[in-house]
Amino acid sequence: MIIGHMSDTHLGAYAGKDDEREQDYYDAFREAIEVFVKDHVKLVIHSGDILDSPKPYGTAMKVLVEGVKLLDERGIQFLFTLGEHDISNVPSTPHPYLLDVLGVAKYVGTGEPVIIDDVVVAGLHKHKRVEREMLCKKLDEVARRVSQTDGKRRIVVLHQGLTGLREFVGEISKDDIPAGFDYYAMGHFHVPYEFRCGKGLGAYPGATHWVDWDDPETTSINLVDLSGDEPRINIVRLKTVRPKIEKDTKLEELDGILQELASSIRENRKKPCLLLKVETDRPFDPRPSEDSLKNHYIVTIRQVLKKVGGEVLQEAPDVNAELVRLTENVIGDKDKAEFALFELLKALSDEDWRKGALELVWNVFKEGKLK
Repeated sequence: MIIGHMSDTHLGAYAGKDDEREQDYYDAFREAIEVFVKDHVKLVIHSGDILDSPKPYGTAMKVLVEGVKLLDERGIQFLFTLGEHDISNVPSTPHPYLLDVLGVAKYVGTGEPVIIDDVVVAGLHKHKRVEREMLCKKLDEVARRVSQTDGKRRIVVLHQGLTGLREFVGEISKDDIPAGFDYYAMGHFHVPYEFRCGKGLGAYPGATHWVDWDDPETTSINLVDLSGDEPRINIVRLKTVRPKIEKDTKLEELDGILQELASSIRENRKKPCLLLKVETDRPFDPRPSEDSLKNHYIVTIRQVLKKVGGEVLQEAPDVNAELVRLTENVIGDKDKAEFALFELLKALSDEDWRKGALELVWNVFKEGKLK
């Protein structure tokens, strides 16, 4: 059996902000669906962050439903779990669950095994770092349930970062994942990566289109062959991804760089995204420079100030890390600091902030996630 594995499609990114960039994520998703249909996979697994926002624009849902419906018409099952971008802080039914209601897909984020032919699939939705202990218990329970099924091949689907893999930082360690699965269908990291877990093979296929500037420009999906003694992965590169270019320069050299870029335009399926880092000793208006290239590039100019107050000011430091450090100094606990900054503060910024924030704090207290 050949299965398709995709993750981090982030449908709806840039919606309401940039029509060209919004379309990138739809194009990549549709291309992935076409690959799965062409290669006659038996089922497709999506490992979460299907959407870019838990409150998506209508186009994102339209593209999602159309793609999954096409798979359903070809007899291809679509199984999915949820990432943090799919889940709202206000308790409600996540939008991707509509696929399950329509009968064109199955949600596997509850830990309940789903059997398709001789393959058994189970998974969990994204859990936060403060839920690590609970997540580990659930994973053990999932492994126990799956071991009691008759499936010849066993797959677990997770949207979690794993520490202990390269320089990655996550919510749990690779050692926290139970052995006994043939394939670990992972999501969350936008970088393709494979790892061994016991006798099984795990993989992050990466995002279908780069989201952050540091993400790899080359993106892919996985075709996983389960017919042999061990799973084998065929990585399929996606072609609809927008190229990106990054250049460093100084303000006094900016005009020359602009002329060079204007004269070296190549034919691409899409206009490249261009990031210009300009070192300067004074702020300047970047709009004329951006406008001069906008017909051939999607331009962003980032100003890097120097010689401010006698010191060289490099690019902004990691704001999140500094906020955590300062908050930890006040609260006295790093986990609580991260909870306050990255979960509670986000809930307080929602329209229905009172209900969402109170629910969040109560659940954390009730379940003992923070001591």
